[in-house]
Amino acid sequence: MRKVLLITTGLAWLALTGSAYATITVTLTPGPLDPLYFEPEAADVNGFKLDGITWTDTSGVADTEKGSIPGDDAAPLGMGTSTTTGTTYMAVQAGGSETATFSTPQTSLNIYWGSIDPGNGFAVTIDGYTLTGADLVALGATDNGSHSQPTSNELVTISGLGAFTKADFSSTKNSFEFSIGPGVPEASTWAMMTLGFVGLGYAAFRRNTKGRALAI
Repeated sequence: MRKVLLITTGLAWLALTGSAYATITVTLTPGPLDPLYFEPEAADVNGFKLDGITWTDTSGVADTEKGSIPGDDAAPLGMGTSTTTGTTYMAVQAGGSETATFSTPQTSLNIYWGSIDPGNGFAVTIDGYTLTGADLVALGATDNGSHSQPTSNELVTISGLGAFTKADFSSTKNSFEFSIGPGVPEASTWAMMTLGFVGLGYAAFRRNTKGRALAI
């Protein structure tokens, strides 16, 4: 079941960010999932560009990882615990920060967020807006930081943002393990899809009308 949190901001938010959007929607979908976004990269890699996103370690230690290593990293549920056959994910260690720079502006983001816990200091910051583990727990995620419980490993969809090109992933305690989920269609894409569906419906209507006329 998906859970939705509407974070409504006022004039102070608009003045701070300059965004034309006053409402940000956060949707949670429990794991297990196995997003393959980072899969082209080996473990222990940073400073690379993948699918139009440049990944940079901006402070501390952050890099790609595979599987689970006790006391170090733990793969989000569904991504495999083997350090050789598991799916690659990004891990930001305590005190670290990883920046994703997009080649084209975005207004939404999908993150498969592992080990949700309000006390582990995990946060995503986009254009002055910050989403934390505590926010996800308030929405309904489980707060025990487990890597084996679906509601502690959620696909987090953030939409309704103003156009942005950078997202910062940080941790003040423990390792923040995450991956990037399927893209969320932009507003212009939804508009084109809607027009396409209308066109298909009209074409089908025209065919049915002609068929009935010929049958008379």
